[in-house]
Amino acid sequence: MHRLYAYAVSAAVLLSVGWPATRELSADSFPLSTYPMFARRRGRVNEVTSALAVARDGSETRVPPRYVANAETMQAFYTLARAVAGGPDTAHDLCQRIAHKLPGADEPQLSQAVRVELVTQSVDTIDYLAGRVEPGARRVHARCEVGPVEAR
Repeated sequence: MHRLYAYAVSAAVLLSVGWPATRELSADSFPLSTYPMFARRRGRVNEVTSALAVARDGSETRVPPRYVANAETMQAFYTLARAVAGGPDTAHDLCQRIAHKLPGADEPQLSQAVRVELVTQSVDTIDYLAGRVEPGARRVHARCEVGPVEAR
């Protein structure tokens, strides 16, 4: 009887572990996942939305996540994506919140910025991360001026 019970439990465990392999690749649920983000090939060219601090001379610096949302990169990414998806008013509100934080920044490239832009750029991910190319096509969703440092 114990052996039959052990076989039944083993079969149930093996079936439950193998079950995700029978589902569609895009299916994802708890407790078993097919990890759809890794299940299919993604294109090399992607669109990336970011906040840029623009200096008087036109040079640009990407605004770090802590000025967008907090220190978490993915939360900043989704904050930017939601603002852009929300339309021009929502994007402009986020732009102004970021611009308000820059005058007191420790980094000179940020504290000397004259404006902030929320942009979506086309990027060949592999070549860009390898430093071989710059981002391609660009859409500006919001542009706002950075004001002087306020008295605290």
